[in-house]
Amino acid sequence: MELPRDVRERFREHGREGGRARAARMSSADKVAIARRAAVCRWTRERFGASSFAALGLPGGEIVDAGLADLAADKETPESLLVSLAAPRLRREGVPLARVNDKPEKRLYGMLSESEGDLAHARYNAYLRQIVSFADACALARIDRNRCAT
Repeated sequence: MELPRDVRERFREHGREGGRARAARMSSADKVAIARRAAVCRWTRERFGASSFAALGLPGGEIVDAGLADLAADKETPESLLVSLAAPRLRREGVPLARVNDKPEKRLYGMLSESEGDLAHARYNAYLRQIVSFADACALARIDRNRCAT
């Protein structure tokens, strides 16, 4: 159903006012995190054709999307530490990483040992296999996209 033009304009104006009011209530760190995440989504869409890696169907895409969002928001989670750990390989494959955590290997293993107990080593290795699988699939997706563009 198509709305009349004046109704659409009123909705658009109310949306702007609501967005400005929300932005006024937010901290500057939250605004920066939202801007970083939006920039990553735009970059990913331009480079790979979708706004998220999960939407591309790459294995481990959900983990990388969550890790990128957590890094943008300065949160230390297993996903953000995993993305930090694989940062050199991910950068080579074209994943935009502006910032990474320090000593991600030890911090990730420590976080997993607190939550997983005796299974921390198995979980750590599973995370590593997932991120390697993602990076390999990302490289193939980038190569396929470049072939289609030429």
